[in-house]
Amino acid sequence: MASKNWPKELEVIHKLEARYGSMDNVPPSKLANLHKMPGIKTVSGDYTEITRTQYNAIKLVMEGKQGKTRTSRGLKRSNSWIDRRIRAIDENKYYITEDENA
Repeated sequence: MASKNWPKELEVIHKLEARYGSMDNVPPSKLANLHKMPGIKTVSGDYTEITRTQYNAIKLVMEGKQGKTRTSRGLKRSNSWIDRRIRAIDENKYYITEDENA
């Protein structure tokens, strides 16, 4: 599911996650190579982590199918937290992580 619009760094991260199942399982030698990539420092700060559940709830808000207040209560987050995630999704500067309960 790698996107052609992703920076090269995210494509590498996506491939590592797909191959090893999680970044936690990637061998240290592969991580060392990843950290040598020139853009890797900027990617980590520019991109927002969102779980699949959070993403689905925020998409409902973006589509007007659910109110922001109801979503914030359901996710136990503030409206400003949701606003930052909406902005990240609009700008395509996010990555999906696994839910803690999954």
